[in-house]
Amino acid sequence: MSDPSPTVPGAPPRSGSMANASIRAASSEDAPAVAAAVEALLLELGGERPSRAALEGAARELTDGRAAGALLLAEAGGAVVGLLAASWQHAIHVPGRYGTIQDLWVDPEWRGRAVGRELLEALVALAGELGISRLEVGLPQESFAQIAATERFYLGNGFSQLGPRMRRLLR
Repeated sequence: MSDPSPTVPGAPPRSGSMANASIRAASSEDAPAVAAAVEALLLELGGERPSRAALEGAARELTDGRAAGALLLAEAGGAVVGLLAASWQHAIHVPGRYGTIQDLWVDPEWRGRAVGRELLEALVALAGELGISRLEVGLPQESFAQIAATERFYLGNGFSQLGPRMRRLLR
């Protein structure tokens, strides 16, 4: 009997290990790949997709220095298989700076191989280097089909419930 799970040429078997993927900080040259990954994330979430140029511009802003945040990529065979974007925030109640995970995406063919966990651990290490002691993340809308799995993922990686978030669009 053959394994019914989809495979990617050159991808490791589903073992919970990143075997053939590596994590690195994105550079401005990665903007097109970052934009494509974020488009895939937004498509999956059912959200509006900004223009490719706007996504690439936002990616370049995060790669221009460590002051605004972090943009990490998981790569395998020269292709982006995961992405984590976080911004640094300032608040009185924390106090000081803290990180907010804005985007975390893993290619569906690479899920279950610890890519998301390794991206989170790379962010934790970077935040530690910068003296940031708190990370937060907002979950997708409750209508998202994989909301329970997303919540389990974050809970399993050391996050705790914080409460719902709200937004107000200004344009």
